[in-house]
Amino acid sequence: MHDRTTSQIDVIESMLATGHRSIRLERHTLILWGLTTAFLILFVKNVFTPDLIPEIWQRSLTMNLFIAVVVFGIGYWDLRLTRRKRELRDETISFVQKQLTKVWWLIIGLIILINLGMDLFVGKYLFYPILIAFAGLGFFIQGLFSQQFLAWNGIVLILLSLAIIILQIPYLTIEWLTIITAALGMPVMAWLMDLQDVQKKLSYRVIASVLWVTVITIPTWYIHQERYHDPDSGIQHIAFQEYSEHKMKNTSIVVNIPAGTHIPLEVTIQGDTLETFTTTAVPLVLKRSIDLTAKNGKFDGRYRINNGNWLLPDQKFRLRKEKLETVLTDDNELKIELDLTLKAIEH
Repeated sequence: MHDRTTSQIDVIESMLATGHRSIRLERHTLILWGLTTAFLILFVKNVFTPDLIPEIWQRSLTMNLFIAVVVFGIGYWDLRLTRRKRELRDETISFVQKQLTKVWWLIIGLIILINLGMDLFVGKYLFYPILIAFAGLGFFIQGLFSQQFLAWNGIVLILLSLAIIILQIPYLTIEWLTIITAALGMPVMAWLMDLQDVQKKLSYRVIASVLWVTVITIPTWYIHQERYHDPDSGIQHIAFQEYSEHKMKNTSIVVNIPAGTHIPLEVTIQGDTLETFTTTAVPLVLKRSIDLTAKNGKFDGRYRINNGNWLLPDQKFRLRKEKLETVLTDDNELKIELDLTLKAIEH
């Protein structure tokens, strides 16, 4: 009797395992999509440039159309490989797996649409956190029906996206974190999720998740340190007045612009409701001192505020609109009131 009960339990466990296999993510799926994501991030921004396509709406549409074509091509290739794998194992693609695939395609479609919207209407800083959060949501939903390890890593990615926003991590660091998560993290996840001990034992899942987070964060931290390291400590530091008088062209220097310096900000406004371009200079006064690096007589974009960390030229400032209103003055004239908050990124 005991042998019969044990045999029945083994059969039930085998059926459950088979059911889970029919809705699991294949190893090649994670590798394909991870490498494709990293490729698109690196390729698109270096090819679809303002020099190639000056009009922002044309550039955005062309770029996102290219992304969509690549994504759907990879999706078709992934489906072919998945069907072949299932046939070799004498398995089918279950109903639940088909529904989960629809969820993944919905997430991918939303990511492309959000990217298009952010290209046209700004907000690009938030794109990679949203991409990471959506990927985490997909893994969490997938893991609920198959491997717990995927669900755990999905939660990790969602928390990681929130941490990025809260800590205000620099844009370039976020970009490299996304690339490393896709190109390195996804293949490592594909390898870890197939380990039997990770599937069955809680302690091994914890270790695997910690290992996975380490794999994506340490390379990102290294790149961050390399890109944001201080210039050579032996470089000459001079005051802005001295630099403007002598125009040192054949050397690398750090130019200090003290607090209280007046700097005019030239603003050009154009639009379909304006007859001509409007250019005006807004006088600005520095509240804190700024150091700029100059090479061969030109500023190269690196800067620091109040002797803080050296920062890169990309994503130097964030601009937030506080108010935009059309009002009628006491003289019965129309006036546009625009309040902007300009915040330097010091991370």
